Amino acid sequence: MKKTALTPWHGIAMFAGMVLLSLGACKKDVSVNPADTATKANLPKFDFKPKSLATLTSYTSSPVINYNRVNNITISGLSIAGGTVPSISLNNCSNVHITQCSLGNTTTVAIQLYNCTNITIDYCYFTKCATGVYAVSCPSGYIITKNNQFLNMQGPFPRGQAVQYNQCNGPGMVISNNMIQNIIGQCSTYEVISCYKTNGTPASPVQINANWILGAGPNWNSGGLQLGDNGGSYITATNNVLVNPGSDGLSVSGGDHIVVSNNTVYSSGSSWSNVGISVWGQVGYAVTNCTVSGNKIKFISKAGAENDSFIGSGTPTPTGWSTNTFNAAISASILPSSIITANAATVPLQPASSTTSSTTTTTPTSSPINYTGQNNVAISNLTITGGTVPCITLTNCNGVFISDCTLQNSSDVAILLTNCTNVTIQTNLISNVAAGILAVNCPNGGIKIMSNKMKNMQGQKYYGAFVEFSNVGGANNVINWNKMQNFAGQSNTRNAIDIVASNGTSASPITISTNQIEGGGPSTTGGGIMLGHSGGSYQVATGNSLVNPGQMGMSVAGGSNISITSNKIFASQQSFTNAGIIVWGQGSTITNSTVSGNQVNWTNSSGVQNSDYLGSGETTPSGWSTNTWGASTITASILPATLF
Repeated sequence: MKKTALTPWHGIAMFAGMVLLSLGACKKDVSVNPADTATKANLPKFDFKPKSLATLTSYTSSPVINYNRVNNITISGLSIAGGTVPSISLNNCSNVHITQCSLGNTTTVAIQLYNCTNITIDYCYFTKCATGVYAVSCPSGYIITKNNQFLNMQGPFPRGQAVQYNQCNGPGMVISNNMIQNIIGQCSTYEVISCYKTNGTPASPVQINANWILGAGPNWNSGGLQLGDNGGSYITATNNVLVNPGSDGLSVSGGDHIVVSNNTVYSSGSSWSNVGISVWGQVGYAVTNCTVSGNKIKFISKAGAENDSFIGSGTPTPTGWSTNTFNAAISASILPSSIITANAATVPLQPASSTTSSTTTTTPTSSPINYTGQNNVAISNLTITGGTVPCITLTNCNGVFISDCTLQNSSDVAILLTNCTNVTIQTNLISNVAAGILAVNCPNGGIKIMSNKMKNMQGQKYYGAFVEFSNVGGANNVINWNKMQNFAGQSNTRNAIDIVASNGTSASPITISTNQIEGGGPSTTGGGIMLGHSGGSYQVATGNSLVNPGQMGMSVAGGSNISITSNKIFASQQSFTNAGIIVWGQGSTITNSTVSGNQVNWTNSSGVQNSDYLGSGETTPSGWSTNTWGASTITASILPATLF
């Protein structure tokens, strides 16, 4: 049956791809699929210095673990509550075995891997984490997540996975024999198991086999298995069993040589259920050489109708399509009503092979970091007080991952990037600094600012911007899912997000999406999001929510191919408020602009509704008539009074 009301969202598929977290998967404790056994046989040998775990009957409480360039160790028998950072972070590590640990109780990822190889995670219990296992930018393969249990992934988007492999490549990658359960009302999931821009090899495809997934949602952008998200290749998903897995059961949204075979999927109707199997090349990533065969599907959509399958327009019918059983004679009884071991939280799961324990943690530093010419490094779980210099300065760097740091108290910017590429800045807390993040003269793309929390910019430099891109170019530049708040009397800002003389590409515009911005001023210039400042091109601001952000809500100040779409903007009368959306070329011509689908309720300093302003002589942007000016349903309640 045709999939209804489908939109191309899957996962962090749109722009998030970069780095970040989608996490852990839960799997059935059954014998390993032969393909997994063959993969394991090809692994480099571990040097574990064996020690028997036969007497291990309970966990030992441990601080969080943060390793950089540590090899040939085992982490076992530990209970680690992450709090606001990952329970375990491994950066540039190899030959690490994480086994028989209880991990979670963190607002972020439980296990985060960056640029690692030969990592095995097995017989662990994950609960109450944004994502379980998140492996990002691991180019050499051998990332194995198997025989674990996951309960109640928390999100929010773009997190919400049990396991996500993000831009991981090479042989020996496995997500198998996990048990994953999400109880509605206690979870907030997206794709339960996700492969984003991930590539196996012809001889050793990524193996996603024999996992059990019970429950997911309540988000429309949720689902069981998400394969080929923003591309990827050589991925095989077989013998998985899914019950009520979210909006979709099995999804192939792009990629080459992806096999989905002999899986069983059942869903009863819910307000977010959609389709059993979806094969649809989305966001410009075609589906090629795909096999979908031997699956058994019975999937009830939110409309109460059976909706077992969907092939997107222009997507070739996969090989083996006629061998699937739609409207299968199956029910929720294909899985037990609970699949998590009752004592998993207090007693280790089924013993793994002999290992040794490691509990050492790195010591956070408060010294500012200044790197020049550094590549493929990670900076995480640090508290840095800047003083009179940036907390973190990167110059001529490539492939840097900054996460879960507290950056504070500087009369300069928190993070300064100069001539850098492929830098991901995510899930950090930034407060009481002159400005948040400045990327300047970064022409080659890959600057990703995601899921950070920023509060009270002081404005001594860079006009107190939360984020400023100045002369940033290329593809994959994004500012997404951040929470930004300035409190009156505690901050002094101009533009919250300022895009200056920066150019995306037609296929990959600079994207500012789903940010929450609250508070601005008292400057009588600037405001929320300024695009096309001093020109630039291919910039998109979409899905953002702004409350009282300053003199203006959003503006196009120049440039070509600039878009402001589907945002919500509110301001009450203040001494500095002017207009909700301003389109006015101030020293730079505006061409090919789009302003559409926005909802704006803006009261200016005179107490008059002034939601829009189109400068004299400016061409009316495309979609102008689709905006809702003076939208009475848009109030300060579109955001909470305190964002975090």
